Amino acid sequence: MSEIDIKDIWGYANNIIRTSRQLVNEGLHSLDLSSSEGNILQHLFTREHEVRQEDIVEELDISKPAVSRAVKSLELKGYVTRNKDVDDRRASRIVLADKAKEIRPEVESVYNEVYAIAARGVSEKEIDFFIDLFARVSNNFSQARREMKNSRRALL
Repeated sequence: MSEIDIKDIWGYANNIIRTSRQLVNEGLHSLDLSSSEGNILQHLFTREHEVRQEDIVEELDISKPAVSRAVKSLELKGYVTRNKDVDDRRASRIVLADKAKEIRPEVESVYNEVYAIAARGVSEKEIDFFIDLFARVSNNFSQARREMKNSRRALL
């Protein structure tokens, strides 16, 4: 077996991200939702309260303009409402509307189908290992970003 280098890993990672996004887009098409909108709804489904728009940006690592566009679209479609933060009038809090709660099973089904595709031919033990490995790699990247931000701040 030949050695795998970063180009191979990068290629696989990009393919996973690109094709899973395409599958989600296709699955959400009948609901008139994009993968960006679906990702935000999925994120909101896991919260028991309203979420600051800024937190969505940070937690999903999506740009402010992209989150703003997706939230505006979700708002126009009646899936969320945007309320001004009482503590910070510049900030908005996003709340799921009843319409979003009604389609939650369908949205979650799309994501579950994509997961099922990813898990084909993969044992539960391998999935557990994969999740553990990706969690550690993700934490390494997050830690490196925090350290970079802190070192930049220290230079200022």
